[in-house]
Amino acid sequence: MAIVSTGIPLFAGIEDVDDMFIATMEEMDKEVTDDLPIAHPFWEYMTRHDLVEYREEIATHVPVRRRLHRNPTVQWHSGYDDADSTPAQVLGEVRFPYGHITGRQMYNREELVKNQGSQLIDLVEAKASQAYTDVRDEFATALIGTQDADGRMPLGLGRIMDETATVAGLAPGDDPTWKPDRIYKTGTTDFSLSTEFRDGMRKVYRHASVSAGGRVLGRDKDGKMRFAKHVLLCGEDLYNEHQKWAETAMRLTMAELKDSSGWGDYEMFDFNGKTIIYEPALSAKHGWFLDLDQGVRVRVHSGTNFIWTKWNLLPNKVETKYRDLLCYVSVYSRSRKANKKIVFS
Repeated sequence: MAIVSTGIPLFAGIEDVDDMFIATMEEMDKEVTDDLPIAHPFWEYMTRHDLVEYREEIATHVPVRRRLHRNPTVQWHSGYDDADSTPAQVLGEVRFPYGHITGRQMYNREELVKNQGSQLIDLVEAKASQAYTDVRDEFATALIGTQDADGRMPLGLGRIMDETATVAGLAPGDDPTWKPDRIYKTGTTDFSLSTEFRDGMRKVYRHASVSAGGRVLGRDKDGKMRFAKHVLLCGEDLYNEHQKWAETAMRLTMAELKDSSGWGDYEMFDFNGKTIIYEPALSAKHGWFLDLDQGVRVRVHSGTNFIWTKWNLLPNKVETKYRDLLCYVSVYSRSRKANKKIVFS
């Protein structure tokens, strides 16, 4: 049986066509893999600002050390009061398992026989488009989802931003700081979107400033200091209010704002040093202000970053080959409280 240089057996009787199909798929991989931005504006922001962590070595999870216990020896004292020598439990650990996404491409001998010549290119494009599109959609859905990390799927942003949710085995009741900072007008009264939009957002930014300050993350390759990044994900009504405000303040149309920001077809734009993003999964009047240093982090195994395995013969099938697209990713948080959540009435 003839084989290609990678050791893959070719289908008998159509070796030339089979070899051409594999070679064409590999050429398309070079073009498409580098052009596999997940169809989600948050992921686009993360990749464009080099905020995705790529690690050559990973474990089953990302460990995050947290101070889960108060030091019991701290006290006010006077004169000869006894000191408290109760041993202090210092650090605990929360763990964020990786999620593992895969998509499989398959083709068989019959398809090659019936799609020779110019039709072979159409077959290659159809196979590639189907796999990439479905992986993109599934990845984007999980990214914004409400699921906790379970060793199969990664933690979703919706879970991080649910102030009632247990994340990585730690509940807000166990640690009151282990939840996003929910912003209210007073008590548990929400701001009104129609009349208090700016008041509500100013309070979000004030709270975010107190949490993050001017936190320096290091220096980039040019020696410039890197500061914590923030994005604001908005439901439709809240995004619309930001759009109206920006258009009024800048005297530019939304098309001009988007064009100047360079975000392409995404419903997102830069304004006052922040990136405002429309997120359809959010309720219309909800906003998530994400701290991309402490509040939300993303880590990918560099050796499994949307890579294809080699073609193999599929057992128990008639003349069928397959390969798998793989990515290992963990979404995690060092401080859920660093993120701010606002819900307008």
